[in-house]
Amino acid sequence: MTDVRYWVWLQLGLGAEADLKEILSFFDSPKDVYDSSVLEWAVCKGISPAKLDRLSETSLEDADGVINECHQNGWDIIPYDDERYPAQLREIQRPPAVLYVSGDINCLTDRLCIAAVGTRKASAYAMKAARYLAKGLAQCGAVIISGGALGVDSAAHEGALEAGGKTVAVLGCGLKAEYLRANQKLRDTIVETGGALVTEYPPDVRADRTTFPQRNRIISGLSRGVIVVEAAAKSGSLITAEYARKQGRDIFAIPASILDPAFQGTNKLIDEGAFVATNPRAVLSRYTDEYYTLDISKAESMYQLSASRLGANAPEKKQLTFDTVNENRASDNALNEKAAALIGVNRSVYDALGDGMKTPDEIEEITGASNRKILTALTVLEVQGLVCKAEGDRYSKV
Repeated sequence: MTDVRYWVWLQLGLGAEADLKEILSFFDSPKDVYDSSVLEWAVCKGISPAKLDRLSETSLEDADGVINECHQNGWDIIPYDDERYPAQLREIQRPPAVLYVSGDINCLTDRLCIAAVGTRKASAYAMKAARYLAKGLAQCGAVIISGGALGVDSAAHEGALEAGGKTVAVLGCGLKAEYLRANQKLRDTIVETGGALVTEYPPDVRADRTTFPQRNRIISGLSRGVIVVEAAAKSGSLITAEYARKQGRDIFAIPASILDPAFQGTNKLIDEGAFVATNPRAVLSRYTDEYYTLDISKAESMYQLSASRLGANAPEKKQLTFDTVNENRASDNALNEKAAALIGVNRSVYDALGDGMKTPDEIEEITGASNRKILTALTVLEVQGLVCKAEGDRYSKV
């Protein structure tokens, strides 16, 4: 492995999103670049004329300053040839020469990584959807990747943390830069719970209008799939989706009203063939054959999530009185009315449950309906409060 000094020197000299693979195909190593002349640099297609002066003005002492600052703050420096460098990131067209990391980047190793991106000024619907999906994905063993910003990013990180899972924030600035103080506590929690903050920018680099588009390729590059939660027609999240497309990653989008301009971008992605992300299973089902550690049965349903938020999973105990008996009867009557109103596949699935617990496959044998229709019906029945889900992907009547 090349001395980290030369990797940091190369990163400082070339800046972000350099054509690293072209450079390493021309030179043997970053040290070889350092030992070569400006004339030799000029011959390399990966080093543009605009980069020549900057590279020649960058010294090893500059690299030493960055290395010392990282060591003093407990931050890791992970160069491209380090075994800890994420394998999936090496695949992209312009991988970072160096990653600066606060936390444990090993949480990415051999784990399904799914990115969730969207606008900073997210709607209530998008915030709930991002949190719900991230929580369900993390419960099943996936790592959630996002950008550490307000809005959808925060909701995705928080959903993963709420599930006790791991999440990684890819920053558009250096680890020491003053950025979004409102999210400092969230960033600290990500690190404290075994996740990581990752950036290709040296510690003191501040965020600007160029750094966020550049970091988006890392968000998609670290991920197997990218979920676009909310994006208008010209949203920056679509840049991440385009990177994902070029990198061969799966693209998911959350469906929303065709009349809402805030979702024109996501709806367009669906029109162009993006997978529809309506629940964690819809995402995870594509990867169960690749990642055997995933446990889809742990995905929390939307109904259970809503109940948990309302405290319904731990109801206050009431003394049994005539009033509570009447309340229970009224509740039972309401459920009976909902059940009586069921039609079509929803009715067939509900009746197939009987008085016991059944899996979707067992329901399919009874009803003859397709697995997709059965899962859709079960989701509807859960939302209506008529069905609940237990461990092992089994369902029963309430």
